[in-house]
Amino acid sequence: MKKMRMKNKITLALQGLVAIFTLALIFSCGSGRNINADENENLQKLVQSRHFEIENDWAAPLRGSQINLIGNTNYIRFVNDSVMVYLPYFGVRYSGGGYNSEGGFKFEGIPENLQFGKDKKDNTVITFETDQGSENLDFRITLYGNKNAVTNVNSSDRDAISYRGDVHEWKEQE
Repeated sequence: MKKMRMKNKITLALQGLVAIFTLALIFSCGSGRNINADENENLQKLVQSRHFEIENDWAAPLRGSQINLIGNTNYIRFVNDSVMVYLPYFGVRYSGGGYNSEGGFKFEGIPENLQFGKDKKDNTVITFETDQGSENLDFRITLYGNKNAVTNVNSSDRDAISYRGDVHEWKEQE
């Protein structure tokens, strides 16, 4: 009986060490791909053109699991000083939206406080504010050198939500 307890303790200790080693190995592995200067320069040219689009593949509501957006229309378009936003929303609304209100985020026009900058890691950060009826929306978009994009939306009437996707040149459809 004593040998069984000791054997169980040793087995549990070994399993714990294997689990810790596996987790350490997983988290220590980088993406294996460094962003080179050319990629970063291409992104900067795209942003400076003010003619680009962000299309998201994933939505991450504050509460709940990630939602795959592939195949669902969604975009944030920058055309000169205007922004067009069409994003689905998944989450909790704090106050009623009224009849015939949009379920997602929809905006077209010149946003308030549109700013382009850099963060500590030299990623491009875009911030702006919009109104959708009586709701105030704050957008913070981070663009990475590999053309990945993360968009965070904070609302006065709903839970925050974030989106992940990519940025590319926007070509107007005729």
